[in-house]
Amino acid sequence: MANSREEQLRNNRRLARQLVGAVALILVVIGLFTVLNWCVAALRAALDDSDRRERYADRVYGLVMFDVVPFEDASQVDSSIFRQAAIWGIVYQAQKNGTLDDYERDAQTGSLILPQLEVDTYLTNLLGPDYPLVEGDFETEEFIYTYDEEKQGYLVPVTGSVGLYTPEVQRIWTEAGQTHVTVGYIPTLNNSTSGELSLTAPTEPIKNMDFIFSRGENRQWYLTALQESATQPETAATATPAPTAGMDNPQALVQDNLDSTMTDAAGSSAAIDTQDQAAEDTTSAEDTAPAEDTAPAEDTAEGDTAPEETAPPEEGDTAASEPAE
Repeated sequence: MANSREEQLRNNRRLARQLVGAVALILVVIGLFTVLNWCVAALRAALDDSDRRERYADRVYGLVMFDVVPFEDASQVDSSIFRQAAIWGIVYQAQKNGTLDDYERDAQTGSLILPQLEVDTYLTNLLGPDYPLVEGDFETEEFIYTYDEEKQGYLVPVTGSVGLYTPEVQRIWTEAGQTHVTVGYIPTLNNSTSGELSLTAPTEPIKNMDFIFSRGENRQWYLTALQESATQPETAATATPAPTAGMDNPQALVQDNLDSTMTDAAGSSAAIDTQDQAAEDTTSAEDTAPAEDTAPAEDTAEGDTAPEETAPPEEGDTAASEPAE
């Protein structure tokens, strides 16, 4: 009995150890899968910079909208260009977040009143704290912006036809202590500079530009230059024809095509008229030509011969009629 009891206790202890080992093994497997998932997530986050690209696209949205010309030093650019970019960059963000209706409207013009503080904050985040901030009325090629002293904000004519391009960040890399952001320019529906008459806007970039950011205070990156990118979309040469004087105005292009079509039609009609006139002249000539006189054959009875008429000989011809000797 004692041996049986001891053997039973050993079996119980062995079973307990087996259960503990099985649980430990399960926990180890779960831990391995958890660590593996963490590693995959970290690797994916390191390789996927979509969030970073979106942040840079939001920062340069206003500059891309109006296709700002390249510059080597942001401090040498007219402040009205950056202020306009800041205004429409803020408006874009408000539309994106669904908060555009939160802004106050001017009672007389219905324009949106954009606070000067938001414009200054946008410019500081884009160009750095050392960039000089200016307030007051200003004018660009696109709009005239009125500054409301009482409201401390700009009157913005929010419309649905603003901007030539939308940004799409293609690549981000660091070189010589500067961050280069290659941005693709996607034309909007109201951009007629491509020369295409289309009811739908392209969905692929037609050109690339490099935005150069330098490290400033608080280890933040601020825009310092804008350059043409060395890498351009492959479809740029084929999908978008080069702008010409006739293509700047779609209505003029349509009128030119219409005039060309009318000219071709007129030429074809003149050629047809010429061919018809030539055919009529040929027919008239055939009708007026004299017909050959053909005497109908006279029926003669069998054996009847018609006497031949001979002219009487003239004087002097008697010798010819005498028989030869």
